[in-house]
Order: sequence, then C-alpha cells, then structure tokens
Amino acid sequence: MATIHFTKLQGCGNDYILIDDRAARIPEHRKSALARRLCQRRFAVGADGLLFLGEPTSTSFDVQMRIFNPDGSEAEMCGNGMRCFARYVYERGIVRTQRIRVETLAGLIVPEVAVGPAGMVTSVRVFMGTPVFDRLDEQFRVNDAIGELKLTSLSLGNPHAILILNSFEDVDVDKVGKAIESHPAFPNRTNVDFVVRNAEKSSEISVRTYERGVGETLSCGTGSTASVLTLHALGYVPLHEPVVVHTLGGDLLVEVTEEGAYLQGPAEVVYEGEVDVGW
Repeated sequence: MATIHFTKLQGCGNDYILIDDRAARIPEHRKSALARRLCQRRFAVGADGLLFLGEPTSTSFDVQMRIFNPDGSEAEMCGNGMRCFARYVYERGIVRTQRIRVETLAGLIVPEVAVGPAGMVTSVRVFMGTPVFDRLDEQFRVNDAIGELKLTSLSLGNPHAILILNSFEDVDVDKVGKAIESHPAFPNRTNVDFVVRNAEKSSEISVRTYERGVGETLSCGTGSTASVLTLHALGYVPLHEPVVVHTLGGDLLVEVTEEGAYLQGPAEVVYEGEVDVGW
C-alpha cells in the first residue's frame, strides 16, 4: 500500500485528517508515525489530529474512533473531532441513525446529528459525560519562574487543567500551557484551558486551549466543556443554561444537565485527497 485516501474536516478551526480504516489496512505499529508525518503543517497535509474510523470491538457500538495527536501520542477523546467524525459516518451512510454509538478510549460517546436538506448534517450535539474532579480552584505551584496559580483539574475522558482569568493578557498561554501540560502532577500530561468569564453574562465565556501533544489550537471541544463544568461546580453557571463558548476558531454551545454535559457545534468537510505514504 503506497497511497491512502483521506478526508480533511474542521470544527471551529480545529482540523483533522480522517482515514477510513475499517478494513484494517494500516498496521497498528505505523499509526503513530503516520500521525507525526501527516499532521505536519506546510510539510504534509497538516492537522491538529489524525482520526481513524474502525470497526467496533462489540455490538454495543456502531463504529470505533481513534485519535492520534501530531506528536504521535494517542488521545482518549476529542469533542471537535467527534463532531467531524459523526458528520462523516452519517453522510457516508456508514451509520444510518442520527444517534451514533462511537467506541473510544474514553468509552461510549454518543453524538447526535441534526440533518437538513438533502440529508446533509447541519450541526452535531455530543453527550460528553460527567466530570471527575481532582482539584477545584486550588493553589498550584507551576515552577519557580511562573509561581503559583489557581487551578482546577478534572477528567472528562481526557485530562484538563482549568485556569480562570480576568483577561487573556494576564498570562502567556504558550509558556504557562507548556509548563502545566508536562508538570509532574500530570504524569500522562494534560490539556490546559484558559477561561475568561463575561462579567455581564453568565451564559458567555471565552476559552483558549493549549492541547496536550499539539500546542495552542483554535478550538477544543472537551476543553470548552470542561471549562463550563468547572464554572458550574464553582456556582457561576446554573443547570440547563446553554453557555456560548467563544474560541479563536468560532463559537460552541455547552449545556450542563443532571446527567452530564452536552456540546454542540459545527463540523465541516474541507476537502478529500490521497497521500503517498511510501510503504
């Protein structure tokens, strides 16, 4: 096999390469290296991650999604990537129901597609699950250069560290994000989300995310969800109040309910192509 067909998709500027590998043509030991190669911007296709569509391991799921970061590491889940994945499998007729049971390293994820004219997906809503908090708005020593910051850490299938700020001008996102991502307190590394509340509207926030294995991205679905869940835990956001999350790449909608959090937003197909992998 020398040539691989792929689809490029994006959700709020978070872009992905999706490869349909249901036939298991790509050897397991090559997937990490393939992500490192294809995700390089300007030298290859370029993306924030590589998604593999695979056959599920049991009848409890419709399809399987795996995601690899540009550094070759495998992530448990990805909110923006999941919306792109759901649009792809629905519009290609791989799954014909609007609720799609997706197997991930984080367990079962169920995106729901909204369908418009000609059967095209207009948006995707994803149940993101319930958070497991490790610390909530506690003093956290980053290093000697940065000192201490108030930080919340939680898991939403994948790890997140949340910092609530008055303004993005208060912090160097790249410097602080990199330091926290690889901090010894997070042996598997963590995503880092910087959150600015709207003082006049509890239903609007702004989020910038330094993603584990990627760096700062234009948007992060799990990071946006984790940020709203943190604000809810701190009493800033009530149940059943949809929160508009402004990211650098566009707006997402997150709602916290009794059973967990829901994420809604766009997912777009950018183009399709083939790449010679030289095997």
